[in-house]
Amino acid sequence: MAKNNWKTAFDALEKFDNIFIFHHIRPDGDCLGSQFGLRELLKTNYPNKNVFVFGDAIGNFPFMTWDFDDESKIDKKYYENSLGVVVDANNSNRIQNAEFLLDKRFTKLLRIDHHPVDPDINYDFTWEDNEYVASAEQIGYIAMQAKWKVSDAAARYIYLGINTDSGRFQYDYTQKRTFEVMGYLHSAPHFKVWDINLPLSYRDERKVRFSAYVLLNYKKQGKVLYFHVTKKLQKKFNLSENEANDVNVLANIGDCRVWVFFIDLDNGDIRCRIRSNSVFINKICEKYAPGGGHEMAAGATVHNKHEMKALINDLENEVIKYEQDNNN
Repeated sequence: MAKNNWKTAFDALEKFDNIFIFHHIRPDGDCLGSQFGLRELLKTNYPNKNVFVFGDAIGNFPFMTWDFDDESKIDKKYYENSLGVVVDANNSNRIQNAEFLLDKRFTKLLRIDHHPVDPDINYDFTWEDNEYVASAEQIGYIAMQAKWKVSDAAARYIYLGINTDSGRFQYDYTQKRTFEVMGYLHSAPHFKVWDINLPLSYRDERKVRFSAYVLLNYKKQGKVLYFHVTKKLQKKFNLSENEANDVNVLANIGDCRVWVFFIDLDNGDIRCRIRSNSVFINKICEKYAPGGGHEMAAGATVHNKHEMKALINDLENEVIKYEQDNNN
């Protein structure tokens, strides 16, 4: 169920002179596209506002411009009459540079998110709606409803977010409104989806070889497929932990309901990327903190093979329960 609507976010954004926008850790196309798309919309439609973006794209989508602000060089005066904005995220342990939010540097806080999560931060304004396929769709919807002018840069950023989080428009919650927002993005004078689709389609040879290895070596328990991306394998294929994370290599193989990537991290944790084509998985992911997310696209954290096995068992049991409930 939605918490508030676009007008809540719009009113908050209009109210403040200084706006700081944050994304989540391990950034994806949606959080980055939402963050920079919102910045470009605000710069175009409110030229007197000061808009800052904090974070790091960590090498993702190098064909885009990610000109983050250096927080150490921002004058303290800009924290007066300020709004901290979190897009595509919720809890502090999921937000890059969350210390700025926790230290209460800003006058008020706004969250724009499509994840159904009760956050640990007390936001002053919230627009949460998990029926949007991407937070970027929410940003585009604000622009459409407010009749904001859309620059080419804003359209490219927002489209990147919608495209990637919707799986190129194939996932659930892609709906009529999604394409209405897409139509509005085309009010930008020179925007073309091809300018994003083409670079997104390029395939890194390292990742192709890695994907082939995964497909030959994944494991199956019941209708759960899984693969462990060890540090040894990351080194073998010359991939960083962030590059070797394409869980959808295992998508929809045979009769599987759920597929999982376990990815060894430098800090010793094991990141779990989990997807489903039918079974709700986010509540299970919340048990393995930090974890959670969408009903059929979520993540979790484990620390050893025992916890990996426990998570697989939980997912398998959830599949069994789902099939029993839907076959009666």
